[in-house]
Amino acid sequence: MPKKNTRFLIDTNVFIAAVKKGWTKTTDLLLYLLTSDYELVGNDVLLAEYKKYAEALNAMDFFEFLRKRTKIVNPSREEVLKCLKYFPLNQGADAVHAATCLKTRAVIITNDKHFEKIGKEGLIEVWKIEKAIKELLQKE
Repeated sequence: MPKKNTRFLIDTNVFIAAVKKGWTKTTDLLLYLLTSDYELVGNDVLLAEYKKYAEALNAMDFFEFLRKRTKIVNPSREEVLKCLKYFPLNQGADAVHAATCLKTRAVIITNDKHFEKIGKEGLIEVWKIEKAIKELLQKE
């Protein structure tokens, strides 16, 4: 287990990829995170997004498991404002997710390109799904 990164925020696109098309490596990744000692964090906005897609994809059991394992940490207004400048105006929810990572020092796992700018700036750590699979599942 990596020593540095022990707290993760799973973006909605990871949840969707894990439940949408049958069993995938992303499903393996999500189940690994859910059953490991890693801490999963989220916020109320993220939880609402998970639920919306879980209902649409008939994955409520998976949602409930994820909900029970995720520690809800809502960022402050100041933390959101600090992150907001890195996102397009219509991506406020992503700024909230980034602010949650800022507050908790969590790594966000996402394939959403909107997080590239804040990741390059170094305000939060951003991992693509492929990197998370490589780092967490393919340990050598």
